[in-house]
Amino acid sequence: MIREAQLRELVEFDGQGSPVLSLYLNVDPRQGTTEQYKLTLRQLLDSVPDVNPKDRARIEEYIDLEFDRQARGLACFSCQDHDFWRVYPLHVPIDNAIMIDRRPLVRRLIDLIDAYGYLGVVAIDRTGARFFSFHLGELEETTGALGEEVKRHKQGGWAAARYQRHEDEAAKANLRWLAELTERYTRQYDWRRLVLAGTDDNLALFRAFLPPNIQQRIVGTTALDLGANPAEVRARAEAVALAATQDYNKRLAENLVVAAAKAAGAVAGLDDTLDALQNGSIYQLLFSEQYTIPDDQVRRCTQCNYLNAHSDTTCPVCGAATENLPDALNTITRRAIAGNAQVIILPSDNPLSAAGHNIGAYLRY
Repeated sequence: MIREAQLRELVEFDGQGSPVLSLYLNVDPRQGTTEQYKLTLRQLLDSVPDVNPKDRARIEEYIDLEFDRQARGLACFSCQDHDFWRVYPLHVPIDNAIMIDRRPLVRRLIDLIDAYGYLGVVAIDRTGARFFSFHLGELEETTGALGEEVKRHKQGGWAAARYQRHEDEAAKANLRWLAELTERYTRQYDWRRLVLAGTDDNLALFRAFLPPNIQQRIVGTTALDLGANPAEVRARAEAVALAATQDYNKRLAENLVVAAAKAAGAVAGLDDTLDALQNGSIYQLLFSEQYTIPDDQVRRCTQCNYLNAHSDTTCPVCGAATENLPDALNTITRRAIAGNAQVIILPSDNPLSAAGHNIGAYLRY
């Protein structure tokens, strides 16, 4: 399971002259057989002839003998020269990819966490709730809570109104208590997004009891029976959360284009984004998923690691020699994360690309 600590470890690892092999492999048992995935693995490894034989052997050994065959994907990072080996079975869909560089390829993990990470689901009715905690497609915890029983009394007459008031007050008390539990579980499981399930009336009342900081994490609602199995809950919740994430990212990109044009706390384009990155002023980094930077477009200083998008063979900061930077986008992503910036990967059809840019950033100041 990949959490912030594991991601930061990958971000900070440097092969220091020894290559790091990063591999993302789709092993979804619903889409193919083990032998088909092994063939795909061989083809990926053959596509990078400079792969370290020790790294290749380690990954092949893992696929043959060790990996969880219920997983839908694998993310493997190997630098055997430094005894570095990290592998993460994933329960969300991934695309095949391979890269050899001095550092691990992390931006694909960022995209997966943004879409499927830290998701809480609260299914409620007037008497109780079920709480589900999902991260990258895995159910980490589920628990239930039952409040005061709320009965519907059928008798009429003078007592009907009194019974109704009692039922309504009992329901409100239950929902208020469930809202308190939701706040507690949000902190405990670090839910970044919440999906609520229930009837419109119950959800409207329930939301009124949630504090503003929890309401801000709600990304959508769905109709769901409290007895639904976890697989159905996950499928419903992930669909809601994914749609909400895509809509949010689209609006972020639209607003960034406008803000960058006005020089109002945002920049667009590679040059300005690199300047902001090295000033430590990036708050959110956005780029298109199809964006690639040619190996000769960004150069890195061999001494101070300054990056520039020009053909200068000497560093404008310290005067040392510069070198071409393969897969510059991975380095930009890694440095943004190291600077505590949020990284958002946009779909190919997005407002930032439509405006003639494939990368941009919101600034802290």
